[in-house]
Amino acid sequence: MVIKTWQGHPHQPFQMGSQAVPNPLRIAGIGANLGGVAGDLDAVRAQMNELIALGAEVVECYASDLGVVADAGLIPGRVAELREICAERPLAVTLHAPIPIDFMDRENIERHRAAARVSVELAAEIGAGIVVIHAGRASPEAWARDADGLLAFERDELSALGDIARDAGLRIALENISPNPAVIAGRLTSYSLDPAALARQLALVDHPGVTGCLDYSHANQGAGLLDLDPVAGARAMAPVTGHIHISEASGRPAIPSIAAQHDWMYFGIGDMHAPLGSGCMDLDALADVSDVLPGTYAILELQRHARAMLGDSLTRLRAFAGHVNALDRAA
Repeated sequence: MVIKTWQGHPHQPFQMGSQAVPNPLRIAGIGANLGGVAGDLDAVRAQMNELIALGAEVVECYASDLGVVADAGLIPGRVAELREICAERPLAVTLHAPIPIDFMDRENIERHRAAARVSVELAAEIGAGIVVIHAGRASPEAWARDADGLLAFERDELSALGDIARDAGLRIALENISPNPAVIAGRLTSYSLDPAALARQLALVDHPGVTGCLDYSHANQGAGLLDLDPVAGARAMAPVTGHIHISEASGRPAIPSIAAQHDWMYFGIGDMHAPLGSGCMDLDALADVSDVLPGTYAILELQRHARAMLGDSLTRLRAFAGHVNALDRAA
């Protein structure tokens, strides 16, 4: 692994120990995820350039889509090209590790560990300050039998990975999951469907290399499934949140007979990844309770046809960030 000493970035105020670059803003920059690039690094260049033209400060890359890792090892030439692409552009970079990583899957934990660790290695190579990983999942039966043991197992894994991340000058951001098709079908469940439960887990982890990733859309969906208040969930998780994902969702669970995510925005179900301003969520109410950690980035997550509304959504996200940052001035 290449271990980097954090040198700062005009839009990337990393805050950890003696390397802290203070920034008084809770939301220090906004941006968006890359759309599907399928390993095409020219597409990475083009999409980053589009974000710069739209005034974004941050880009989030999905690790599995970049085509730079095989068998949990870096592909050197590909990583070198990606590193150059990132270094040449005035964008802070964050990395979303593969969604299937699951620190509650004890049977296959060595594969999950390897995938998580190479994600940290990749992040260090390309100058990413955050690696997003989804919270653990388990079958309802396993959860009912040993919830405390699964949570403790995940904490141990996160602490070990947090050590690696801290030494690399970055952080792990643990994200609340959505009610995905496996959850809807009853095959899996996750404590993180309730962001308040994820906040409690993060408080117990209590590691400088581990923070929370609050996905407002996922929280809205989890609230719809569990009959919770999404604003209360956001309020509970905000104090341990160092990274944000945002898009709009109705809160209605997915329907098994409508299997293609491409159709979910149209039907108003599941993980829609709808553009901001589509009216599915009360963004002002969420901003009111989002006293997230200083230096947090807010990442817009849009997919496919919704990306045609990227510019307008970024404008709305900047207004959301301004609302959050104004909370300190009003206090």
